[in-house]
Amino acid sequence: MRIASLFAALLAVSASTLATEAPTPNAAAAGPPPPAEAEARAIVAAFQQELQGKLAAAMNRGGPVAAVEVCSVEAPAIASRLSRTSGWQVKRVGTRVRNPLTGRPDEWEQRQLAIFAQRLGAGDAPVALTTFASVREPAGTTERYVQAIVVAPQCIACHGDPAAQSAELRVATAYPHDAATGYRAGDLRGAFSLARTTR
Repeated sequence: MRIASLFAALLAVSASTLATEAPTPNAAAAGPPPPAEAEARAIVAAFQQELQGKLAAAMNRGGPVAAVEVCSVEAPAIASRLSRTSGWQVKRVGTRVRNPLTGRPDEWEQRQLAIFAQRLGAGDAPVALTTFASVREPAGTTERYVQAIVVAPQCIACHGDPAAQSAELRVATAYPHDAATGYRAGDLRGAFSLARTTR
């Protein structure tokens, strides 16, 4: 009888854990995403579209040196504006960071990045690398969404082999603790990360 009671208690704990963090890593396989996930996806799409447009314009105007300014100045400004207007905390996090004051993933984001890296290595398409979850945190239940950022060929000029960078670009990207180099096209660079406390 005591064994049966213990087993029932373990089942209850497991069910509670699943309810605390219930990720949906591939919404396409599970049907239409819940409204909060769809909202988060739309915010990321807007972020991507605006950032890619600014990067393309900067590359045409001044090459990689001009693009560095977009990533270091414009991207945080876009994230800040989207955070103010959407009610979500919007940011980008990296597997390796250029500026340790920004872009460092928290514990939950680190777990998702590790899963993304495994899935990418197993051949999953980059567009499938997303996770939505409701996570119980000290401030309440938080809806969280992450979407992978994979290194594109045009990113290599700034995030590839430092030895291949021009002196001008090395000065433009000079950070005392820069670790965001050495990537190859197709590598996992990081993720768009959104969070919103609901209660």
